[in-house]
Amino acid sequence: RFRESTAPLRAAVFATILQQHVNERPLADEGGNGGGNGGGGDGRGDGGGDGGGADSLAASNGARAGYGGFGLPWARVSSFLGGGAEHAGGGGGDGAALRKFESRRSGRMLEASMLGEAFKVFDPDGKGYITEDDLGRVMASLGKSDASAQELHETMAQAARADREHKRVLYGDFIELMSSTERRRFREGEVMFRQGDPADGFYLLLSGSIDVIKQEEEGGGGGGKSGRTVDTLFAGEYFGETALLSHAPRQATMRCREPVEVLRLSREDFEAGFVQQSTGGGAARPCGKTEAMASAEATARQALGFIQMVSSMQRSTLRHGETAFVEGDVGDRFFIIEDGHITVERNGVVLNNLEAGGCFGELALLTGAPRNATVRCTSERCRLLSMGVADFSRLMRRSAAVHSDIETLARTRSATHPAAGDPHGTQGHAAAKG
Repeated sequence: RFRESTAPLRAAVFATILQQHVNERPLADEGGNGGGNGGGGDGRGDGGGDGGGADSLAASNGARAGYGGFGLPWARVSSFLGGGAEHAGGGGGDGAALRKFESRRSGRMLEASMLGEAFKVFDPDGKGYITEDDLGRVMASLGKSDASAQELHETMAQAARADREHKRVLYGDFIELMSSTERRRFREGEVMFRQGDPADGFYLLLSGSIDVIKQEEEGGGGGGKSGRTVDTLFAGEYFGETALLSHAPRQATMRCREPVEVLRLSREDFEAGFVQQSTGGGAARPCGKTEAMASAEATARQALGFIQMVSSMQRSTLRHGETAFVEGDVGDRFFIIEDGHITVERNGVVLNNLEAGGCFGELALLTGAPRNATVRCTSERCRLLSMGVADFSRLMRRSAAVHSDIETLARTRSATHPAAGDPHGTQGHAAAKG
């Protein structure tokens, strides 16, 4: 029950770390051999899988390193370290757990830095603990504003183990919570997983580089397969989501070009936090929507949940009657509706109605064409999330599953209204990728 109830919080912490490190330069090696020597573990070489050793994210955190320098009040830090001062509702019990973590410390401060910076996002005031309101705020910023009060309460009750009232997640709880999020190291030439393997998790590349290799049938009728490198990933990039989002085996082999270090989020935690559940299924089709349109929009919601978790998006608000853009505008942003109701119209004719969880603006960014319809807020207020064309294009290049879902949505919308087109661009669609 603990693992299931706290999965959304682990996913939120992972997403916070990911957003802080995506596209950053590789972190400098700190007093060690880097992520590559890895050694130990049951390194299975080309057998793929767990590779050259795995540590829990929390296991290598020095207690003082985990708190020092992150704006936490020193009196509370002293309490966390077992100094005897009572912490709000929690006592001084965190010190023993943290000393245990310190005894297994690897000497590198990378994970302590990550956790400390992530903790500040949840606790910007430096209280030294996370409340239910803090959790709700961060979850909403990651696109999980639909999390119910009961769900937030259950997560807090399970995560706040050191607090007598189970209302505050102390920093020691925070570290322990993340112990199942693994840091893994792989050696040069080692295979992380192979094309066709079952998907077991989602990864953030911390250091090193990885070749993405597609296995293809060899010519000549021999029945053999050859590998072709189709891409190379570098520190700050994420991978592994395509198989998870499409519920399919791994679609490529990942081989390390050099020593590599990654963070891994389990499949269960990924599905609990990164996937926005579709409201399709047996739900009634919205009035006026074709079956193809309703299906494409329902499928896209899963991709939208992932987009919000991995992207830093800009918030904006429209009042009733205001427009996000009008026909003829340059397509420069992609939008997700956080709250409110939107109509897509041309010449006074409503082409589509969208609500919270939906998106618009994709086709102009996929095709480079101007907007060919007007998008208007029809509720008292509409709260929108958006990203610019550069971030959108980068996201489409990075994730084949997201690209496929968003492109299918754009194609379906364009086909449904061929005369007026889609609000997001002109007729036609981008070529399939991956």
